Amino acid sequence: MGICSNNFIDAAKRLQSGEHVTFRIPVEGVIYKEVSVAHEPGFDPSVMQKVNFFQGDACSLSDYVDNKESFESFDGVILANLLCRLPDPMACLNAMPKIVNEGGVVVMVTPFTWLEQYTPKSKWLGGFYDPVSQDPMYSKDRLKEVMEGLGFQKIHEEQMPLVIREHQRKYQYIISEATGWRKE
Repeated sequence: MGICSNNFIDAAKRLQSGEHVTFRIPVEGVIYKEVSVAHEPGFDPSVMQKVNFFQGDACSLSDYVDNKESFESFDGVILANLLCRLPDPMACLNAMPKIVNEGGVVVMVTPFTWLEQYTPKSKWLGGFYDPVSQDPMYSKDRLKEVMEGLGFQKIHEEQMPLVIREHQRKYQYIISEATGWRKE
């Protein structure tokens, strides 16, 4: 399971059904280039039937489990560049035990770029000084504490470079913290 914008979900469903998907990428100003994507030759379509794409509210995953008859648990969940863009990251993390099967894996990739325009400072996992000790509180440490408390064991950690293309001459270079967590 991955939670993405509606445009990503629509494109994924179209690819899942075997369509070629065409989209525009910015070149400069209002000039765009059209590109398309499709499955590799020899791709086994039955694999795609094991994947479910939907748009939802990552802070309301517990509600989906409690109120949606068709919502199931998953063997794998990906939270990619999402955690530090949620209004309540703990609501998302607290739902992981409900939606991940025993032995399942949560993969999180996040730069921990906490900004108050997305997440109230009171909801940040880290990126601030402890008000009493004045020690730095790092998101990575808090995430470990939270996930272990929820019954997950860290199975992987790496620094993952990411490039976001804005147009042909401007890119953002980010190094995210990528972790894998297995539900015990």
